[in-house]
Amino acid sequence: MGGEQAERDVDLSVIGSAEGDGGVPHGAEIIAFVDAALSWNPDATAVARARLESAIGEAGLIDTAAVAAMFQLNTRAADSIGLPVEERSLEMRGAVGEMLGFEAREDGLAP
Repeated sequence: MGGEQAERDVDLSVIGSAEGDGGVPHGAEIIAFVDAALSWNPDATAVARARLESAIGEAGLIDTAAVAAMFQLNTRAADSIGLPVEERSLEMRGAVGEMLGFEAREDGLAP
């Protein structure tokens, strides 16, 4: 559910800075968990997982991990079969990338 659907202002700038919660309940803990999981550092992941579970419970932790895993899976599956991306999605991705300053990076990639 997006911020618009939840009638909540969501601040996506936290994606690039990892500072704050983005206007999402327990957002800071969720960001820390996802960042740690993507770091391939088991110790950092264990700490972030424990903090997230403390904040939102075991079921919330499982849901968060499942959503993060599905984003990875869906993106890789779509890319591997050459699935075309809808124009609206491309525009939204471009807007988010511009907001986060990706076009200013030499390779245009996220940090």
